[in-house]
Amino acid sequence: MIPHLALIHFSLDLTGGKKHANEILKKLQTSGKILSISSVYKRYMTAERADINAHLEFVVKYETPMSVDQLLDLVLSLSHKKESRFQEAVNTELIVLAFNRQIMMSPKLTLPYPLLHQDPLIIRCAAEAWGQYEHPIYQKNLNEIAKAAQPARQAEFYMQGKTLVDF
Repeated sequence: MIPHLALIHFSLDLTGGKKHANEILKKLQTSGKILSISSVYKRYMTAERADINAHLEFVVKYETPMSVDQLLDLVLSLSHKKESRFQEAVNTELIVLAFNRQIMMSPKLTLPYPLLHQDPLIIRCAAEAWGQYEHPIYQKNLNEIAKAAQPARQAEFYMQGKTLVDF
């Protein structure tokens, strides 16, 4: 089987997010290989920049023999939102940003993901993970798009992403 390359964006609650990210990355390793990972950033969800509302965000370059539909199913199975106030609740959202150079628009998935080039934090993380990926619509690589992007004002560096995959 020919391996496919994908970019996957992670967004997790700050509280418990590092541990949960590590668990998800281990699960991903069973179906493919993590080739690179961006730095992890703390994105503030409010203007007050309160940690209680912050998310950890990063992007992974992933190699897998799975089809795009299989990868989407896996990503959706690893995403969840816990509502309980009594358990360690970690909201987790994984998004397939890109799959090879595929262009796709369906009710389940749009590739490349529309916010890939619009969200300053996502584009910076994606460029760190796979800067030479050429956006199939804009015909520019992610490094070029990231250089032209606005600064990510509601985010700050949190930790090196490679520490999450040092199993």
